[in-house]
Amino acid sequence: MARKVFGDSLKNAMGKTPPSDEDLDVKRTSPTVARAQASVLEEDKHATRLIDPTVIRMSAVMDRIDPSDGLDELVSSIREHGQKVPVLVRRTQDGALEIVYGRRRLLACRQLGQKVRATVMEMTDEEALIAQGVENNARQDPSFIERALFVAGIIRELGKTDETRKNAQTIAYRALQIDESLVSRMNRIATGIPMELIQAIGPAHGVGRRVWEKLFRLCEKDAARAREVAGEIPRNIPGPDRLEAAVTLLTATKPSTQKTHPSERVKIGRKGTRITIDVDADLVPRVEEAVRKLVTELLARGQDGPE
Repeated sequence: MARKVFGDSLKNAMGKTPPSDEDLDVKRTSPTVARAQASVLEEDKHATRLIDPTVIRMSAVMDRIDPSDGLDELVSSIREHGQKVPVLVRRTQDGALEIVYGRRRLLACRQLGQKVRATVMEMTDEEALIAQGVENNARQDPSFIERALFVAGIIRELGKTDETRKNAQTIAYRALQIDESLVSRMNRIATGIPMELIQAIGPAHGVGRRVWEKLFRLCEKDAARAREVAGEIPRNIPGPDRLEAAVTLLTATKPSTQKTHPSERVKIGRKGTRITIDVDADLVPRVEEAVRKLVTELLARGQDGPE
């Protein structure tokens, strides 16, 4: 049943509809699309084989932020029941074996130290990316940011020049079966947010484009601070809450591009035996910690006043 669903999805991704004016821009990619469809629809005719998982390399374009996240359940299932569904592997031009889809099954077999059941096919880079995108849409529920990263990866790998960029965008929207106008927006979001911040937040399942786009605009204003925020987000809260925390931290931060003299950010006053310190809001925790540390050291050295 899974193969039938995948086949139908792939047909839709390949655009098997009567040509229209809108299709004129993508006609040059139709031979590639046709080959991808033919390759995947022939999959069931190929006998699967058992392969050492350590000789199969990951592809350059990932479709999950962390494929190993939550892998224990799959490992337990394969240990108890065996690997029911084969992974799809392609042989690259240099003769290496590369995963097309089934990364988590591949990782699970590596962890178990057993061979992975795989189907090996001849596929070009474009065909493999289309198959990877369509299969993932049929088998899992990738989050918005994971889909955006997949789009950005396709454009990065296939759109290295101005001439090939349009073709890469076409491959991206056909692979994910999304509106073509969304491709550029997803690519900007995925490349505009520092990767360390995305990894700190995680997939954030259930959160749509609007919140990620808000975070992207904040990162544009202060990229340096965005990278700092990655280390300040609590890791013991759900992904959607980590995303909201990142937005809150960046919203409350003044852009680092605004150069301010230190004396304007920290002001110290004295009246009799009373000392006051006025600091910018974002400096309060650090200044408070520094003052407490300094006072503790002074007291420890016996410099709190005459005996």
